[in-house]
Formats: sequence, C-alpha cells, structure tokens
Amino acid sequence: MVKIYTITSDNKVYNFGFKVVTNELKSLGLRRNPNILQYSPGEWYFLSSSQIMEGKNDWGGIWVARTISKAKALKKYMKEKHSKEARIFETLFDEVLYSNDYRIKTNGIYMLEEIL
Repeated sequence: MVKIYTITSDNKVYNFGFKVVTNELKSLGLRRNPNILQYSPGEWYFLSSSQIMEGKNDWGGIWVARTISKAKALKKYMKEKHSKEARIFETLFDEVLYSNDYRIKTNGIYMLEEIL
C-alpha cells in the first residue's frame, strides 16, 4: 500500500496531495481523456456517482499527485511534451479509489493554495 499523506484542519483529518491543472484551472486531459473538468480553488468538487469507477482505469475519477516532486514532474512534462503551462495546488481529497507510487484517484478534491 502506498502512503497517503494527511493533514488536520478544524479538528478533521483530510487526505492531502497536489493537483496539477491548466492555466484555466481545467484538468490536463492526459491519455486523450475527453472528460475535461473545471475546478475552482477554495471549493469542493465532487464527481457524481455515475462518473466514478474504482481501479486504475484513467476514467472515473480525479487524479492527484502524491508528492510535490511528482506534481512538478507532471508540470515539466506538460511544458516539454505538450508546450502547455500548468499550475500546481496543494489539495485535499476525499475517497481513495486507486493509488500507486505516482498518483491517487479520488472522487472529490478541494484545491487550497497554489504552489509557485
């Protein structure tokens, strides 16, 4: 099992990771994912139950980088391979639908502060 980092805020424990998004705060659309989501920092975003699929399939969840180094590598990949700028946000997330050493798939996120 891969370690999932947590933080405590307002006496609640939350899962913690890093979300990489476009400059327009949209999902990156990697692996030709046509399901582009729009996020707003400071607000929870949840997928509907019909949009959720547990497991490693790319569809059916919101992907969060486990560590800042993984998020920075993804931002660099977007710039070098796709010529697109990306932004990184510290992020709380809800359920773990799948995880590996690189990323975590979840049903909902809350983007906190941007990492510059």
